[in-house]
Amino acid sequence: MSAIPKPDVPRTGNLLPAILADAELDHVERMVQYMSRAQSARTPRGIDAEYWKKRLRALEATYDLVATQRRRVARLFELLEGADQVSGSTAPRSAFVS
Repeated sequence: MSAIPKPDVPRTGNLLPAILADAELDHVERMVQYMSRAQSARTPRGIDAEYWKKRLRALEATYDLVATQRRRVARLFELLEGADQVSGSTAPRSAFVS
């Protein structure tokens, strides 16, 4: 079985290219949506909103996100902030989201 070689993608400064962020962003997006649905059904959520906010901040700091990815991240922060308001905790959003 041979591995398919990945194309060389140039890096911008110290950030990884945006194309590599999609898989991570897809995962966080699915989990935040699941968590939101579970919360509305009042079922146990597992990992809390703070964990996912940390993952999003790390994603912003690691990858050179394009505008559509930044909008997805901003929408996820909004969902997580809604979850925080329901649970009673708040944490500052990342300065990277526009």
